[in-house]
Amino acid sequence: MQQVEVNPLDFLILVVDDFKPNVVLLTHVLESEGFRVSKCYDGDEALEKIKEEVPDLILLDINMPVMSGIEVGESLRRSEFEDIPIIFLSGSNDSIDKVKAFEAGAVDFVNKPFDKDELLMRLRNHLMIKVLRQESEEQVQILKEREIELSEVNQKKHKLMRMLSHDIKNPVSGIMGLVSILLEDDSLDEGEKEEMLELIQQSTEKLLNLVKDLLDKEVVGSEFESLSKESTNLVELIEEVVKNNKSKAALKKILLTIDYVEDKFLMELDSKKIKRVFNTLLSNAIKFTLSEGTVRIKLERSSSETILIKVMDTGIGIPNAMLPNFLISSQKEHTENPRGILGIGLGLEEVQSHIEAHDGSIWLESKENVGTTFFIELPLGN
Repeated sequence: MQQVEVNPLDFLILVVDDFKPNVVLLTHVLESEGFRVSKCYDGDEALEKIKEEVPDLILLDINMPVMSGIEVGESLRRSEFEDIPIIFLSGSNDSIDKVKAFEAGAVDFVNKPFDKDELLMRLRNHLMIKVLRQESEEQVQILKEREIELSEVNQKKHKLMRMLSHDIKNPVSGIMGLVSILLEDDSLDEGEKEEMLELIQQSTEKLLNLVKDLLDKEVVGSEFESLSKESTNLVELIEEVVKNNKSKAALKKILLTIDYVEDKFLMELDSKKIKRVFNTLLSNAIKFTLSEGTVRIKLERSSSETILIKVMDTGIGIPNAMLPNFLISSQKEHTENPRGILGIGLGLEEVQSHIEAHDGSIWLESKENVGTTFFIELPLGN
């Protein structure tokens, strides 16, 4: 099994040490490995620099004049930057210094002079832990959002059941009453019978139309899923999703990119649901793409009224024999497919539901051991 590693280019390391040769040495070691490096020479400067550009990890010297590394760590722990992992560096082996460092928020402690390989290993491990923690927090947030949505759906279903109780009971009761009269009252003349039969027919048609309307809405998934649309720049939305998935791609050294000619596609969208669409597709693409592969999103106009988004990967692909099991069709012009287990397992049922709720369409092309492309076409609207 190929070892999972962080991609250095995706991470910024802040080096803080008042002794310039140490900063030069650490910078050389890190940049040689491909990491991006920011550097400063005292605690005050470090706190200001962090506000300008937030690093992914800090290498922090303990013994500095004016403001020590311990004081810097304590200040960060009381700020919005408390989650930045800090590895303290010190020439002292004093256990008291180590205790103070961990109390100030250290995730690790390295003695000077440091061993290059040991330092890099510790640094990579803590970056990987950071990425995995972020992934876990994202999943928890998604679960919380889905829990809220499920609660809203249940409330709507209860409301629907109350409505059905009233709207269906009334015509059914009327029909049953008229049928009872027709069966039991022999004194009715032909005119009265005809009038009652017409009322039964009207009530039956009303009931049939009500049931048909509800069933149609249930099939397309529009009854229990209202949209909260707002003017949204689709490019910025997808860029945000790409940024959120960068860390996952970095763990497998996957190149994740987004291509577009126009930097603004203003559309009326439910941004939360569309974000979920692209997050699902990107997560699947990264999951099924081998290390050092590529995942790419491309936006282009397919006409003056529609935009086409392609989510392309160089992953393992989908065997032809399995394509019929997918919820999403392998053709643009497609008839409704059966709900395949595999499609549901990948979250594609929700993806298709959200896209169709926006009057869009989605289809895919895939070749085993070459890759998969999902096509999404959405109306620009304005």
